[in-house]
Amino acid sequence: MKQLILFIYSALFCSISVYCQDGKNIYDEYGTIYIPVNDSTIIYNTRKGERHEVKLNQIYFTDGEDGLKDYLRTECHHSDSDDYSYRVFFFMLFDSKLRIKEIRGITLPFNHYTGQKKKRVEQYIKGLKRTESKWRMKSSQEWYVYCFSLVTD
Repeated sequence: MKQLILFIYSALFCSISVYCQDGKNIYDEYGTIYIPVNDSTIIYNTRKGERHEVKLNQIYFTDGEDGLKDYLRTECHHSDSDDYSYRVFFFMLFDSKLRIKEIRGITLPFNHYTGQKKKRVEQYIKGLKRTESKWRMKSSQEWYVYCFSLVTD
């Protein structure tokens, strides 16, 4: 289990740093999304500029990450979308009662985040908002962040 968590963490966060334009931070039109503190903690920056220190891997989707991705592909796929696949990174902020407070989705590098890609990401975000009742916590804390990536099809 520990190896799986390390693999997921490195696959997600290491690949993010590869695509970042400045090599350190991932950002969107609202600024830097998160700042790593250590291997298990980040500071999540909201669109409104609030900062929350969050311990990672404390929340999960009831059907697992593969179930979440399958749900998004099934519920949010539209054939009039792009003709090619690309990776989308999602960052979800939850409060202590597992209410979704913010969802940010982005393709990297950010300067290639076209209007067509943004429209498709917004479709996925609408789908993610409908998952609010399907999340569970591993431990109690004030804020939770769930990060994952999805390759569009």
